[in-house]
Amino acid sequence: MTKHLANLVKIAKQKLDTHEKNLLRNQISISRKYEDISIINTHISTIPIPSSGSFSAYQSQKDSIQAYLYEINEIQLQIGILKQEQEYIKKEMRIAHLEHEKMLYMYNKAKDAQTIEENKKEIKKIDEVTAILHIHHKTK
Repeated sequence: MTKHLANLVKIAKQKLDTHEKNLLRNQISISRKYEDISIINTHISTIPIPSSGSFSAYQSQKDSIQAYLYEINEIQLQIGILKQEQEYIKKEMRIAHLEHEKMLYMYNKAKDAQTIEENKKEIKKIDEVTAILHIHHKTK
């Protein structure tokens, strides 16, 4: 019985570990997206705004900035999706943690019961041996 429960504990732990790895990957992805936004903001800050010249040059730079802003918006949407995934992973992780704890509790309880049963059998054997030795000692 305890062997089966030990396998169930192992499976529950593997599930929990998988969710933890997924959460870490998700957090790394979010961090990279924020780095991408930071890089784009750096690019935007290096675009010179013309103080004189043709309107088409100004419009071209404005379009470049708009393209960067659109890209930032897209990345923010991706971050939103990743954060939703993160919340889902956290919820699944909580469930997996509870399942792991439940399996571990059941395993420990079964192991304790098995130890108690083995101790009872050992005490019974010792009592039997003691009785045999006592009878053998009296007959001498």
